[in-house]
Formats: sequence, structure tokens, C-alpha cells
Amino acid sequence: RHLSEFHHIEAEFPFINFEDLLHRIEDLVCDVVERSIAKGGEWLKSLNPDVKPLKRPFKRLTYSDAIQYCRQNNIYKDEETKAHFEFGDDIPEGPERKMTDMIGEPILMTKFPVSLKSFYMKRCDDDPKLTDSVDLLIPGVGEVVGGSMRMHDLDELLGAYKRENMDPAPYYWFTDQRKYGTSPHGGYGLGLERFCCYILNQYHIRDVCLYPRYRGRIEP
Repeated sequence: RHLSEFHHIEAEFPFINFEDLLHRIEDLVCDVVERSIAKGGEWLKSLNPDVKPLKRPFKRLTYSDAIQYCRQNNIYKDEETKAHFEFGDDIPEGPERKMTDMIGEPILMTKFPVSLKSFYMKRCDDDPKLTDSVDLLIPGVGEVVGGSMRMHDLDELLGAYKRENMDPAPYYWFTDQRKYGTSPHGGYGLGLERFCCYILNQYHIRDVCLYPRYRGRIEP
């Protein structure tokens, strides 16, 4: 909405489980904040006097619990009609940020329904209606990281193609990785500009881009 291009820091890890993935996201974000404070010194404090290391561990909140939190705290799906969120609804950016700001600390929001996530995200072993997925939400910024465990079972992946009415032919290379053997693995994408907004205490994402490009502006 605000930018035509942005930077996404992508990472994939083999031989991990979902809990390992959550720890790696937490470790990355906390480590970068701590290094930024140590190396940024007075320059960083001039932009963000209140910057400080993040408290570990991050709060864990399942999607289901987030729906309940919104209902209990009058965070509505539609402000005009006062319609509440129901299980299966996507929580848009506005209500999600309102919830995050009310809680007031970083949140690892987990276990989203299959219907809300990409086809390749692994289903939970204890509830196949949910995925081993996570969004990292930070007060004042919203979602900074999105990640999940990836399907490594061939039959599960073929079922996902069918469920989403996808032609598997263009994904032959993706299928072959499962067909000829892979390992349990997961990964994430970190929105660099949003992360910079948090560290530098900047409200608008365009203010942390060297050359922000968006509709109506392509130069420099």
C-alpha cells in the first residue's frame, strides 16, 4: 500500500522443529536490536531515545487466543457494525496492530488455520485444521516476521495442490524435492523496512527507505 518495493530477509533451516523456528526468530530479532544499540550509540538514541533490548522470551499467542482477545477487548472486525471476529477470519493490519499495542510487548502469534496460509505450510500434528505457522508482531509496527514449517511429506504436498486447485506441473522441482527426499525444515521472511521503523522509532515506512518508490514516484 505504501511502497512498490521493499526488502525481505529470507531464511530456511533444515533439521528443525516448530519450537526451534520460534527460537531462531526470537534470537535473530533480539540479537540485531542489541547489536544496533551497541554500535549505533548516540546516533541511534538521537532518533529513538527509548530504544532498549527486547525482553525474552516473547509472549506466545495462538491465533485462536488472538480471536478471543479481540472479542473480549472490543477489537472489531468492522467498527461500524461492531461485528466480532470469528474463528477462520483473517485479522487485518489495523485490528492486529491495535491488539499488539494493547498487549504492549512482542508477540509470536502461532497456529493459523490452513485456509489463511500458503499451501506449502505444514499442518499441525495434533490438529490438521491448523498450521505450524507464526507471525512476529511488535508494538507500534505490527507484523515484522512471517514464517512456518514447510511440508516435507510428498502426499501432504500433493493433497495441498488438490485442495487449492493448483496445477502441480509448474512446481515439479518443488515436488521432486519431496519425492526424492528432504528433511523437516522451516523458514521465515523478515520485513527489513518495518524492522527499521521499530529500531529507529519512525512512523512511516517510507522514512526508512533510501529511495522509496511508490505509485506516482519512481525517481531517484
